[in-house]
Amino acid sequence: MRVLIFTSSAGTAHDAAAEALVQWMGRIDPSVEVVVESVLENASGAGRTAVDLYNWIQRRAPWLHQLYWRVCELEDLTKPGTVLAGRAYIRDLLERLRPDLLISTYPHTNRGHFPFAKRVLQRLGQPLRCVICCTELAGGFGFSRNWVSPRADRFWAITAEVAHEARRRRTAPGQIAMLGPLLYPAYHDAAPAPLELPGRPRLVLGTGGNGANNHLALLEQLLPYGDRLEVVALCGRRAAMQHSLEAWAAAHPQLPLRALGFQGPEAMVALYRSAWAMVARPGARTATEALVLGCPLIFNVIGTAMPQELLALRYFHDRGLDTVMRRPAELAAVVDRWLAEPQRYALLRQRMQEHRLRCDPAAVVQDLLHG
Repeated sequence: MRVLIFTSSAGTAHDAAAEALVQWMGRIDPSVEVVVESVLENASGAGRTAVDLYNWIQRRAPWLHQLYWRVCELEDLTKPGTVLAGRAYIRDLLERLRPDLLISTYPHTNRGHFPFAKRVLQRLGQPLRCVICCTELAGGFGFSRNWVSPRADRFWAITAEVAHEARRRRTAPGQIAMLGPLLYPAYHDAAPAPLELPGRPRLVLGTGGNGANNHLALLEQLLPYGDRLEVVALCGRRAAMQHSLEAWAAAHPQLPLRALGFQGPEAMVALYRSAWAMVARPGARTATEALVLGCPLIFNVIGTAMPQELLALRYFHDRGLDTVMRRPAELAAVVDRWLAEPQRYALLRQRMQEHRLRCDPAAVVQDLLHG
């Protein structure tokens, strides 16, 4: 069987979902041929520009997503039942690979791409199954209309809320599979984070692969807690940020700080399992990883929450798991409260364990490959 996965590097969740699929299919059924294609970036200059703009906004001006997201919601109107930008590239790709299964991990690579791909393969006399791998946690405002395609054969939801949203948007119930989140194997192989952690509390300042962060402003707020706290700051692939944090740490030895570059799945699992809490934007991937392992999150919405980030915030709020900071000073308030009231923090950690997300990777792969 040949599998083609459409993804995009807008944010980190979609590429990570695609790579996790590659690893699990290789582990469970090595005979499957899997190709991952960043189709927006590779097929056209317009798609590449849109992705670059998305990542720039995420790093520099999250408030601009209030406009950008709404514009993108109308994107499907430019390709009713087909693809315009990058059409020749996508046709050549499909004719060369001739996939039996097409999986989309990104909302803008299915609504027009699926019907176009089915027509191309039909002319070659080959059937094609199309599956949407939706990485969101909840529905409502912020859930892109582009996630739902009438030509999809399967809609893979990771939560009941997303399954309900798909039904509300007229996806046939028989097409919806609530399979849970499929992360890198390291996340499923590991035990969840322990309820009690030894030693000094470790606060992890997270970032996506594109390096969006407010680390320096947050570290200034954490200086008074240097005798009770240690900090790990993730820098993604931004070497300059890592160097600046290392210089900051040398100038402020009173706060134990380690600055780390991009971390692979095994290292991230170790951080989630040892973290007192992780500070991160409310992106779908980080929120899902924390829910799988049971690690408390402090959501960083400095500069406002993007519409798509409201989904993770809503999911956590509905379960009493949300801790949100809108200004750097609010992080110090959260840390102070948790240190002063350890029972309050312990209750949050317990609730994270109670609401852990789970899935059976073998069942997911079976459903994708064979329906």
